[in-house]
Amino acid sequence: MAAKRSDQKAIRVYVEADVYSLLKRLSGVREQSLNQLMNGMIEDWLAAEAQQEAIERHRLEDGDEE
Repeated sequence: MAAKRSDQKAIRVYVEADVYSLLKRLSGVREQSLNQLMNGMIEDWLAAEAQQEAIERHRLEDGDEE
């Protein structure tokens, strides 16, 4: 498990047991931790056009909220 950097925040998400099992197995196949897999998925989701439009429209990029 990688050490938490000072610029990182933790989030908790609850998923169905079968979804968790699938994600866990997928992370093993990809030789990634579940944390790495989820971070990649979040980055991809945020990079999608719909999210980028919402970020720009609501000027969320510069926000420093917790």
